Amino acid sequence: MKQNLTHIAIVVDDYDKAIEFYTQKLHFDLIEDTMLSESKRWVLVRPKGAKE
Repeated sequence: MKQNLTHIAIVVDDYDKAIEFYTQKLHFDLIEDTMLSESKRWVLVRPKGAKE
């Protein structure tokens, strides 16, 4: 039986540093960056070539 990990939530103190780490160090694609309030954002990244 094939198993996949499709989503994981990670809470961070600094969204910009997290985006920089995932996009520049791990080469993930930034899919979404939406401001929810003054202190909260919804950020979605995924590995290059990932389908979901």
